[in-house]
Amino acid sequence: MNTFLIITAAILVILLYMYFEAGWLKVSRIDFTKSCKGLKILHISDVHINMLRVGTKRVKELIRQEDPDIILMTGDYIEKPVHASVFLDFLQKIKLSNKTYICLGNHDYKAYKGNNGSLEIFIKEIKNLHVEVLINSSAHIEKNSFSYNLIGIDDLREGNPNIEKAVEGCSPAATNIAFSHNPDMVLNLSRKHADYFFCGHFHGGQIWMPFGLEYTFLRKDKLCRMGIKRGLHKINGITAYLNRGLGNVEVPFRFFSRPEISIYNIP
Repeated sequence: MNTFLIITAAILVILLYMYFEAGWLKVSRIDFTKSCKGLKILHISDVHINMLRVGTKRVKELIRQEDPDIILMTGDYIEKPVHASVFLDFLQKIKLSNKTYICLGNHDYKAYKGNNGSLEIFIKEIKNLHVEVLINSSAHIEKNSFSYNLIGIDDLREGNPNIEKAVEGCSPAATNIAFSHNPDMVLNLSRKHADYFFCGHFHGGQIWMPFGLEYTFLRKDKLCRMGIKRGLHKINGITAYLNRGLGNVEVPFRFFSRPEISIYNIP
């Protein structure tokens, strides 16, 4: 009986910690240059608004404090169409005056599967908030005489990625910053397409299991099978960062994989 109570108490403590960790935001700072003249990017991924445990006020305050040049968001915002209005409210509250660029993830497409009209309305409502949706398209920005191409590539699983179309209008002299939801997209890129690549999707595992079992059983993606699961990597000569995501999928729990907002300083 005592053993049963101890085991039950231990499970409850672990579950409580996992629920707490799902709201314990980690801010990761990656400086690719020490110059204060660089482009400052704040990267949010995998909001999963229905399972989000990080407070909107916390995100908004961080953006206000950091005042990035741009915000990048790399997909998986909603699970069902009913969540769209909640995400749009979240987006309106956090975006402030910072230029914001987003792409879509596999969960966003699944939410509107078989209903392209509603998906287009969702995208239009995002654009109405003065947010640029880059799906196989690019935007050009400049800072302190430096030029940057922001290249948004559609989701590898549920979208229709077209790399050549995405880079079509890019300035040849600019630094190429590509972003997409699924990390495996970088395997299709070369240095001519991107200098930097930012993504999400893996959640850093979300709930850690020994021997990488969470990837073995729950994911079929190539990079995680290669041991590339989170953080900073060099892939195909491209500097890539895999963001752990802000929200949670399936359950509002995390274990040894805190929700993350990453901040990059690009030369």
